[in-house]
Parts: sequence; structure tokens; C-alpha cells
Amino acid sequence: MASESDGVWDLPFTASEYAARIADVRAEMTRRGIDLLYVSSPANLNYLLGHRAVWFDPRNVTGLAVPAADVPPVYFDTYDHAPGWPPTITDAVRYGEHGFYYPEGPQTVADTLKARGLLKGRVGLEYWSWAPGGPAFAELARRLTTAGAAEVVDGSWVVDHVRLVKSPKELEYTREALAIADAAYEALADALTPGMTEHEIDALLAYECKRRGGDEPGIRTMVRTGPKTAAFHAPAGDREIREGELLMIDMSAVRHQYHGNTARAFSIGGDDFWADALAKLVAARDETCAQIRPGDPTMKLQRLMDEAVDAAGLRPYVWWVGGYVLGVAVPPDWVGHVYLNDEEGFEPGVFTPGFVANWEVQLWDLPDGGGAGVIDTMIATDVGIEIPARFPGTLTVV
Repeated sequence: MASESDGVWDLPFTASEYAARIADVRAEMTRRGIDLLYVSSPANLNYLLGHRAVWFDPRNVTGLAVPAADVPPVYFDTYDHAPGWPPTITDAVRYGEHGFYYPEGPQTVADTLKARGLLKGRVGLEYWSWAPGGPAFAELARRLTTAGAAEVVDGSWVVDHVRLVKSPKELEYTREALAIADAAYEALADALTPGMTEHEIDALLAYECKRRGGDEPGIRTMVRTGPKTAAFHAPAGDREIREGELLMIDMSAVRHQYHGNTARAFSIGGDDFWADALAKLVAARDETCAQIRPGDPTMKLQRLMDEAVDAAGLRPYVWWVGGYVLGVAVPPDWVGHVYLNDEEGFEPGVFTPGFVANWEVQLWDLPDGGGAGVIDTMIATDVGIEIPARFPGTLTVV
């Protein structure tokens, strides 16, 4: 295991916290009747091991085999990635020395687990992970079954469920991420002038975040100007912002892979419609979050948000009202498996202290193409909801 302070590897948590996470995952596996969980989600590998990699090849079944029994987990990866393994990886099996990453990987995993007597029960695979690719998952499942696994089942969301409640250190990194975002927005407000391209704006935000210790976010920052502001999931382009136009930013600042999601709108010269609409959304955010108490279901906030939007007369402009769980994410991974609206997620959400999610309302004024909204990251505490970001959610006029 890693030392309590390992400056060489820059591990963001102590060895004891990583060990506690494994123990919590084992408890959740037992609750779900899974005897062995093969963790392949890059975000979950980061959560359990502090592991970071530039690329997760879809051919490679990189993963951590976690037995429900008190037996050390076994990590599987290609030999050429070994120099990047953190010291949390204490039992590892390499493959691919001769270039045959696939299907050598699935067979190596199956043979190793069989030889160690770990395939006697139900094996869970994280089928909803974006890595490895679907065919590699299918091949791994086939070879595990051939090697003697009693049953191969969907083990998605076991680790993600454990991740729902953050430790004090995780919450500290979330707050740091949001402070980084605040500083980046301040820098943008000072620098924004007509003629700046969306790429320039995006680069400025990235620089301001990176120089304060920010990591690469799990999703690209969304930078939209003028008639493009209603293209909510569009990345930055070459378009120049002009006098009198709207700028919409949807950004996650990140600290040790912990995301703080915010959306903020700017205007060069002002815009009465959007100034009024965003002021109403900020008021709705504060009013709805103030009514949430520890243990409340997230559906309560969803209903309050919808009611507030209707009361403000904004329903005709709604693109989306909702939110979703936040935490560790690794590019291009992003949204968690729990939404404020239970109908959109994979399990119901609860505002247990330590739960982190975003509050989001996005509006558009079609057919003109304008769009803006408010997104803020919420932290559930012992008394209610904390919103750490300080840069105003109202329209910033420069």
C-alpha cells in the first residue's frame, strides 16, 4: 500500500482511505451477492487505487479483481503500463509482452483467477463502463465462464454506489475545485473583449484552472457565443464574440479528479431578457436548496425545481431541469449513475451528508438560438445543502 504521504506519486489520499474504500466495496458486493467484482471503469480504478492513465485502450481488459472474501485484490494490465502503476497496486499480473494484448488479456485474467480459486461464485463485470470495449467485455465473460465462474453478472454501479457519500477529504477537493472555477471566471470577466474566439476563451479558462492545480475535466468545457449559446453540448469553435452578444460557459473545474460543475453567463454590453431570467434562476436555486434536509430524496428537490421554474414563468424556455451526482471522473467519462430525477438514473438518490450533485436549469429562446442557464454544485451536509461556488450565477456584464 502507499505510504501515508507519498510525494513521488502525488497520491491524493492516505493508504488507510484507499483500504477503507476496498472494504466498503466488499460490503456492497456481499449485499448484492457478488463473490468477485472485476472493476474496469477508469473512474473507479482511480477511486480505489489513485490510478491515472493517459489512455484506456478498448482492446485491453485493464482492471482490478476484488474478491468479496478478505483476499488481496489482483490488478491486470499490459506490461508497458507498469511504470505508471501507483504503489497502491501490490499484486499485479501483466500481459502483452509479445504484442498480443487481445485476446491474451481475457485469457490471462481467466487463467489467473481460476488458479487462485477465485472463480467459484458469481463474478460481476462493469458492463456500463466505457472501457474496455463491448467485444472485449464479451470475450472476458466467455473466458471466465469457460474457466469455471458459476455465473457472470452485471456488476455495474457497485463501486459507484459506494462513491455516493464522500469523505471529508473528497469534499475538500470538491470545494477546492469550485474555488478554482471562481478564480477562472474572475479572470475571464477581466479579459473578455469583442473579437475573442471561443477557442481563446476556452484556453484562458483551462490555463487559469491548470495554474491553480486543476486537472483535466471528464468532459470538455462548453463555450458558446451569440446564436450558438443554445447548443448546450457544443465544444468551443472559431467564432468570435461580438458587442452585445451572450457568452455561456458550462465548466467543471477539477481537483484530484473531483469535479465542481458550474455554468455561468456573460454578456458584452448587457441583455435584459437573460439578466431577468438568470436572476430568477438564482433565486429559484437558493429557495429550493434551502428546503432540503439530510435524508431527503433527490426527487423532492426535482419537484421543487420544476415548481419554481413554473412559478417564475420560465417553462416555455426550458431545455432541461434536473441534476446528477458528481465526484471522480476520468475523460471522457462524465455523468454519474444517480440523477435528481429517479426516472433518469439507475438508483434513487438521497441527500445523505457527503452526497454531491449539481443543480441545473438550462433555458433557450428559440428560434433566435440564444440559451443560458445556471448550474451549481451542491454538497449535502448535516444541516442541509451547501453551494460552495462564489462567482455570481446572475448575468455578468462586461
